[in-house]
Order: sequence, then structure tokens, then C-alpha cells
Amino acid sequence: MNRYLLSILLVCLFIPGMAQRENSVYDYFKSKIDSLASDSSYVAKSGDVSPNPVFAKMLTSPVLYSSVVNKGFSSGFGYEGGFGTRNLVADSKREAVINSMMMNVYKNHPSKVLLTEEQLRSEKSVAVIDEKENIPVLEIAESPLVAVPDNVAGGLATTVKKPCYWRTSGSFDLQFTQNYVSPNWSQGGDNSRTMLTVLVLNLNYDDKDRITFTNKFDAHLGFTTVEGDTLHHFKTNNDKLRLESTLGYKLVKNLDLAVKSKLETQMLPNYPTNSPDFVSKFMAPFDANFSLGLNYKPSWKNLSLEIYVAPLSAYNYKFVRYDELASRYGIKHGRHHKEDFGTQIIVTVPTATLFKIVNWWSRAEFYTNYARTFFSWENKFDIKLTRYFKVSMVMHARFDDSSLDLEDDKYGFWQIKEYMTLGLSYSW
Repeated sequence: MNRYLLSILLVCLFIPGMAQRENSVYDYFKSKIDSLASDSSYVAKSGDVSPNPVFAKMLTSPVLYSSVVNKGFSSGFGYEGGFGTRNLVADSKREAVINSMMMNVYKNHPSKVLLTEEQLRSEKSVAVIDEKENIPVLEIAESPLVAVPDNVAGGLATTVKKPCYWRTSGSFDLQFTQNYVSPNWSQGGDNSRTMLTVLVLNLNYDDKDRITFTNKFDAHLGFTTVEGDTLHHFKTNNDKLRLESTLGYKLVKNLDLAVKSKLETQMLPNYPTNSPDFVSKFMAPFDANFSLGLNYKPSWKNLSLEIYVAPLSAYNYKFVRYDELASRYGIKHGRHHKEDFGTQIIVTVPTATLFKIVNWWSRAEFYTNYARTFFSWENKFDIKLTRYFKVSMVMHARFDDSSLDLEDDKYGFWQIKEYMTLGLSYSW
């Protein structure tokens, strides 16, 4: 019988102990609040009964205050147990005790802390002091447990914004070259002046999962003067309009199933030296290409590639609106267009930094319908002298055996263009 009485007595002692541990947060706050109550006599005797923001931290749900953490890890709070001296004024002394209480909650009961100080400030729920009247005003946030609206999380109003997957960028270049030779120069020569403008616009979409959609618009327009040409004061030496788009669907890492399109023509007529007849003009020629293939995009530390292959799935269309130019571009007399299917391979090097001030861009395109072959390789090197000043060097090689009119005794079906410019550049 004595054993049963002893067991009942132990259980009676154990259960209150468990309850005491469950209420440790309440007991800890109660003991500290009692000490604050005794210190409050200083305020009562002085007659200062104005609103006091010192108690704000106790009157709201537990908040992670950066000031409390910073003081706790630097030099303590300034009260009891190494927290400072007893010569503190009443408010500072009470604040030290409250900070000690908050730090204990942070360490032992982190799940009770619902908000951060930054979140609380964004809701304007902290003490605000009017500097003109020097009277502290305390604003207390309403309890998040009372009538929480649908757009409120944790007591704070939230706004959900859909991410934007579109990105835009571009660049504009204005470049000049000039050459002057006096009439009595022993080796002879011609005076010339050139100007080149380049506009590049990019509009890209990437949903960070499967779909990518890239668009690049290229516009080049350059003029030159040559004293040997008596018929034209200015001639175009660089003229291009090109829009290239790629819609990709990711199959595996670095490999997309892609649909690619390219539209290309020029803006102004181009004349040979001392000839009144133009050899190219707007929509003469006009090239359009559409294809379905695989786009492989490997990358390394300082270099990335795009290798696009469309076997037997590339559609090529060429249009010339002037009859007299049709044969020059491989179109039968009396017709204005031709079309065919073939294989296309495009290798692109997006702008890569070779050295600290040297950037390189390259694009190589190969197309064949197994009766004719077209190849184009463009390279551009930019040397940045300052933020808005650079030197550019462009090299462009082409091979096109679609027309006998383009065959040359020296170069055959190869066509070469190269130029170097110096001027202003702006990117965004």
C-alpha cells in the first residue's frame, strides 16, 4: 500500500514540473516584467506619463530586432549578469532588460518569432517620434489572428507579381574613317571619307524551364566617297537589314529542338564605280530561310557556342523584284523568285571576351540543296578604348555558286569584304 502512495506522490510532483517547463516562456517573461514594474516607480515619481516606445517590443508578437542581435553579439545589453552598470537611466535600464528577454527567446524559442524588423518597418508598425514636438508616438500592429484578408501572410499585406521573362538589349555605333592625299603626293592616291552606322536590337524570352525565344535585328548602313567616281558623290559600301529568330524547346541540358528563321535584304541601291546601273537595291535580293532542327549550346569558362543543324528540313526562298537583276542572283529570266529545300548548319559564337578590352563575335552559315552551295562566315572584333569609344574590325567571306555572273577570274565564287573603323559606341 505504501508503494502505491509513493507512486501517486511522485506523479503529482512530476506533472507540475512538466507544466512548469511547458510554461517556461511565460515564467521567464513574468519574472522580468516584475523587475520592470519595480523600476517603473522612477517614471511614476517624475510625473512622466507620456507614451513610451521602450515597451513596444513587449506589446507585439515576438519580432527579430536587428538592434537586439547586434548589441547581444557586441558588448552586451547593459544590465545584470555582465549586462552593464546600475548607473543607467531608467529607460536605458528597462530597455536592457527587454533586450535580454528578447535575446533569450531568440536562442531558446526561435519558432515563436514570426516577423523580422524589416518586415515590421515596412508595415509602419514601429515607434515613430515627431522631431518637431519631440513626443514619442507608438503605433502597434493589429494582431494577425484577427480577420486576416486573403492577401495577407503572417499579418503583413502581400503583393504577388508575375515574373517577367522578357529581356531587351541593344547597341548603336557611329564610326568614321578619312583619307587625304595631296595632289603632289609622289606615290599618288585618292581622297576618301567613310561613315558607318550599326544598330543592333535584341528581344529575348526565357522561362528558365523549357521555352526560349531569341530575336536579333541587325541594321548596317555605310557611305563612302571616292574621287575616282565621277558619277556618284556618295556610295553605299555597307548595307544590310537582317532579322533572325529562334524558338527553342529544351529536350535535355544544352540541347533544344528549335525553329529558326532569317529575313535579309538591304535599304539603298548600290552602284559600281562610274556606272549608272545599280547591282542591288531594297528587296533585290530578299532572302528568307525557315528550318527545323537541333540547337546544341555548349559553354566553357570564357566561351560559349550555338551549333544549329537542320538536315533536309531547311526551306530557302530568294526574291528579286527587278528583271535585269534576276540572273545575277541565280533566278531564271522572266521570274522573280526561286525556292528549294536543303540542309543548313549555323555555328554562332555569342560575344566573347578574348582579352580584357577585346570582344569577338562570329557567325558561320552553310546551306546546300545538293545542286548549289552557299557559305557565309562573319567575324567582328571590337577593341574598347573607353566606355564610349572603340575600334572595330570586320571580316566577311562568302561562297555562292548559284550564279555564273558572280564568278571571278581571281576569286572564283568566293567573295571577300573587310573594313576597320574608329568611332563612338553605346550599349544598353
